[in-house]
Amino acid sequence: MDINLFILSEDPVSRAGLEAIVDRDEEVSLIGRAADGPDGLRCLEKTELQPHVIILGEPPSKRTICENVQQIDSKYRHAKSRPKMIVVSRNDDDDVIVAALRVGVNGYLARIGSPEELLHSLQIVAKGGAAFSPTIAARFSRYFSTMRGLPELTGFSDLTSRELEILELLAGGLGNHQISRLLFLAEKTVRNYVSRIFAKLEVHDRATAVARARDAGFGGQTTVLVPQQA
Repeated sequence: MDINLFILSEDPVSRAGLEAIVDRDEEVSLIGRAADGPDGLRCLEKTELQPHVIILGEPPSKRTICENVQQIDSKYRHAKSRPKMIVVSRNDDDDVIVAALRVGVNGYLARIGSPEELLHSLQIVAKGGAAFSPTIAARFSRYFSTMRGLPELTGFSDLTSRELEILELLAGGLGNHQISRLLFLAEKTVRNYVSRIFAKLEVHDRATAVARARDAGFGGQTTVLVPQQA
């Protein structure tokens, strides 16, 4: 697939490195590049060809990622299709990755291992897929394998899959605020789930619920991908 690519990065070294990689692939056409910020977004707006993929290179903060994505979405809201976006950054903190995914980024690469990794990721994202560095993908894999392994034991059969998921996190020591950020739920919603779990387990406090859950095998592999407070 031929890809129209735009690079948005205020780091000149990062931008030059990305350009050097994409220049070696005949299927990728670099239609523009610019620094982050209002000037860069104006440069994107003046680009005659619509990019298939936009690289956000070494964004200085998760706030920058969110603002850029929102402004790009706004620019192309009436277009047939929205450009795909992929972050290339050495910052692989969980809270930054989760913030990027929440606003609609299609991929996140940290510490690119080879030019081929970037070029292959561009193809995946351009076709509507999601691309992540191996270390980031491994963290997601651990999270979802934990969720798949939730015990379904006698005495817990009345719990829904979401309630089992929350009980697993409670047993792992997470508080309501951490659970709400991890599962993208309002904290009030988490409190309501916890209350229903207490009622179904016929317990009156968190400590008793956690003790019962741990006795049944919950809480053994709590996820590591918990967003931190901004």
